[in-house]
Amino acid sequence: MFELKNKRIIITGASSGIGKQLCFELAKYNPNLILLARNLEALDQVRDELISANPQLDEPIIISCDISSETAVKNAIKQLSPEKQAIDILINNAGIGIYGPIKNTVPQDFKQLLDINFMGAVNLTYHTLPHFPEYSPGMIVFVSSIAALYGMPCYAAYSASKAALRSFSQTLRAELVHTKISVLHVAPDYTQTHFFRNEKFLPGAHLRHDKMATAEDVARQIIQLIRKNKTEVALSLRGKLIGKVAAVSPGFVRAYFRRRARKLLII
Repeated sequence: MFELKNKRIIITGASSGIGKQLCFELAKYNPNLILLARNLEALDQVRDELISANPQLDEPIIISCDISSETAVKNAIKQLSPEKQAIDILINNAGIGIYGPIKNTVPQDFKQLLDINFMGAVNLTYHTLPHFPEYSPGMIVFVSSIAALYGMPCYAAYSASKAALRSFSQTLRAELVHTKISVLHVAPDYTQTHFFRNEKFLPGAHLRHDKMATAEDVARQIIQLIRKNKTEVALSLRGKLIGKVAAVSPGFVRAYFRRRARKLLII
């Protein structure tokens, strides 16, 4: 069982949604939390709520950081480890979405999502790795999506960024074999957060979201996966089926997503 008490934990995208709920779930274990997001005011509010709900918790550190900027990430890590303090867990959670058909998704849309959803996690991972302890367990977590498992209609840029994240996590896990650092890639399904309110909508598609899990439930599941030291898990039944069925019957999965595309696209 992976111990969380007194661990130094970085969470990106901590100002709302799954990231915020991860903060509250982790607070039960009395870790030392470091919260990153672009909105400093929202982070300040999350910190106040955490302290109010968990008086025993050491005051979380909050840092406004655009993770798509390597310079901003380097500066944030320098603030955190001036005396080579260890970072025990990194949770790469921050992400944004763009919804619409590929024909209306311009190259800049792809770049924006790759910069934040993929390169943001790469930046944090690269610059925190030297600060992980050598002789005690550490973990790097990638909060991804079922879109990493198979390209989702109307989510081309998002799917590409999450698929890249999954491949990166797999390579990282293999290359850290001689260390005590574990790697977890977790793929939630649709979740009730402000993600969909904030994502960019492009013309040419109907808006349809399936049944959603709560952010609280997703956060609880992620914490349990961390504690159990898991490696790669899809949280929903659909996610689990996509991964298994695609391996043995790829034609069935292709047909499923073709039918979904017909329902979503406006011809």
